Amino acid sequence: MTVMNKGTQLFVATIASLGFLGAATTTQAATWHNGTPTALRGHWKNKTINIGRYFGMKKFYSYESVRVKKNSVNAYLTQSAGWHIKNTKWKHVGSKAYTIVGTNELNELRKARFTFKRVGHGYVHIYYDGMNIAKGTPFSPYFYRVSKKA
Repeated sequence: MTVMNKGTQLFVATIASLGFLGAATTTQAATWHNGTPTALRGHWKNKTINIGRYFGMKKFYSYESVRVKKNSVNAYLTQSAGWHIKNTKWKHVGSKAYTIVGTNELNELRKARFTFKRVGHGYVHIYYDGMNIAKGTPFSPYFYRVSKKA
């Protein structure tokens, strides 16, 4: 009877430990987290190009840039106002994508959304409210990390 009792105890202990391991997960895909993901923080930019030829100038270089800070995201063309959100929260939306939502800094009543999708080693596409921020421009849609400090 004691062998059966020890076997039963071992079985119960095994089941209980498996239950505790399952409860130890800390994040889920549908969970919103405050701030921005540490994997995206830093300065991202695309290739610098000569846009002067579009305006009849010889040399006028420009690029698009995105800075992801702890609680904000700022995206801009070198000479433009760009898109800015603050009071952010984020979630993982796929194996290689994150969505960050927050309050639009220019219109505090409006919510805005950035989506970062990894498309290669060290490269991401960046979307603002579902539209690629490089779409309709002469700039490359591929952004690479310049530094981990924004």
